[in-house]
Amino acid sequence: MSVTAAEPKRFVPSRWIAAAEEWVAGFRDTRSSRIWIALFYVVIAAAVVVPVVLGPGKALSRIDEPTHADYAWQIAHFRAPHAGSPIAQPILDHWACVGQEGYELPECGSGTGAWAFPYDGQNYNFGHPPLYYAVVGLPARGLEAVVPGLDFISAARLTGIFWLGGGMFMFYVALRRWRLDPAAALIAPLLLPAFPRILHASTTVNPDAAATLFGAAAVWLAAKIFVEDHRGWVLPAVLAGLAGLTKTMTAVPYIAIALLIVVRLIRDLRVRRFHRADLVIPFGIAVAVLVPYGLWQVFQGGRGDPYWTNPLVGLNTRDVEGLPGSEWIETAFIGINLASEYYLQPPLDVALMLAWTRLLNIIVIGAVFAVLVACAKEPARRSLGWMVFAGVLIYPTIVQVQAYLNTAVPQYFPNVTGRYGLALIPGAVACICVAAWKAGYRRIVYFFALLGLVILGIVISNGFMHI
Repeated sequence: MSVTAAEPKRFVPSRWIAAAEEWVAGFRDTRSSRIWIALFYVVIAAAVVVPVVLGPGKALSRIDEPTHADYAWQIAHFRAPHAGSPIAQPILDHWACVGQEGYELPECGSGTGAWAFPYDGQNYNFGHPPLYYAVVGLPARGLEAVVPGLDFISAARLTGIFWLGGGMFMFYVALRRWRLDPAAALIAPLLLPAFPRILHASTTVNPDAAATLFGAAAVWLAAKIFVEDHRGWVLPAVLAGLAGLTKTMTAVPYIAIALLIVVRLIRDLRVRRFHRADLVIPFGIAVAVLVPYGLWQVFQGGRGDPYWTNPLVGLNTRDVEGLPGSEWIETAFIGINLASEYYLQPPLDVALMLAWTRLLNIIVIGAVFAVLVACAKEPARRSLGWMVFAGVLIYPTIVQVQAYLNTAVPQYFPNVTGRYGLALIPGAVACICVAAWKAGYRRIVYFFALLGLVILGIVISNGFMHI
């Protein structure tokens, strides 16, 4: 009788991945299980946000963070900034102590007034809607009062845990609505914090922080409308209105959804009659975004110095010469760069992150167009690609219209950065998932999510070493 030696067990990644997928496939997506999933994403968000806020990201961001922090501080004290209003002294004192890239600031602890700070310490962002600042400012004031040693700005930044965690959870829910398998739906949200724009927004005081949550909600809404044929206008209007009340540009995915509905109606005129009820969703979204924006502009326009001039005019913008369309055409397609041309504080802005974002940008662009091509016979799934593509055309146009109308001398932006389209990133990641699924390479989503988290960990660790 011969004895055969047992073959030694070897580590085979594909077997482990297949076993994990099989386990996840049996996962019951119930309300109680989603509570645990939400907690999981909050823990991941905390693991990203807390080290950055308390470590290499302490310096205030160049993306207008002093003005946003002041806005949140003012709202927390039940008032709002206005044209010509100076930044509050507690914010100025913190600004002087932690510093800001590219600016010489007064000495820490000097108590110097606003006049000694960049742009005379004016809050030039008073025109933003107030919702984000209320949601962030009031809890931050409470935390500052009860947690020893915690300042207002750090407390406000830590609310990014819930913006990011909530956005990741909402994105999971959205992907399940698009009928993606549980494994991909669970893993794909982990790619979101690896986008440097989302990392920056989630770790600073900036209304862009809300874009992850409302961008994911837009992906969910698109599935209800285009996959499940939802006809009600209340839900789209409420989501679009709330998004616009955090920041007008955060409503871009909802505007894109409204545009797609209108285009679809025009396309179908040959085969079906037009009914006014077909426009109820686009009309509801338009009213929900434009009316609150207009009312807030009217309210703020009647307050403060009537002769105030924005100190940033001419720095990021240029005078329009001749027809405005000639300048705008230059930036018409720049919006597709959703991952590149980011900003992070210097300890975090390293070559590895730059290389990662360049790769990520190629993947995003490829995925959007792959969905448009591969899903040609699946109009519902194809609408996801059209939503993102429409969005990247819409947001540069909105930026240029605002620049043209908001100053006495018409201006335009020669370089519209992708941060204005941050709310489209969840839609872009959803396109990656759908494109990978259609091509039969869904595991590539796991690879990029894991790679993104590893790079994120290296970047944050490197930042601690250079504090």
